[in-house]
Amino acid sequence: MMFKLSTTGKLFAIAAAAWLVGKTTSLKIQGEKRDIEALKKALMSSKVFMDELRKPGATVDSVMQRLKLKHASAAEFQRVTGIPWPL
Repeated sequence: MMFKLSTTGKLFAIAAAAWLVGKTTSLKIQGEKRDIEALKKALMSSKVFMDELRKPGATVDSVMQRLKLKHASAAEFQRVTGIPWPL
């Protein structure tokens, strides 16, 4: 899927990706409560998925379950904000 991100969007995607792989970062996000909730859920489900991938005891089933949750929250993020989830 190809889409364009603004400079702010690119900076956010980089910071979020760093957070997902365990690099600490701090972001201040402002917006509508429903947008922030969708963002929070998408970030958390993406992190849970990445953590499961790195987990030594992960199974195909456990990874696929987390991937389904990640896809569901990404779809909800896009529905709420109109922006495709970049991660």
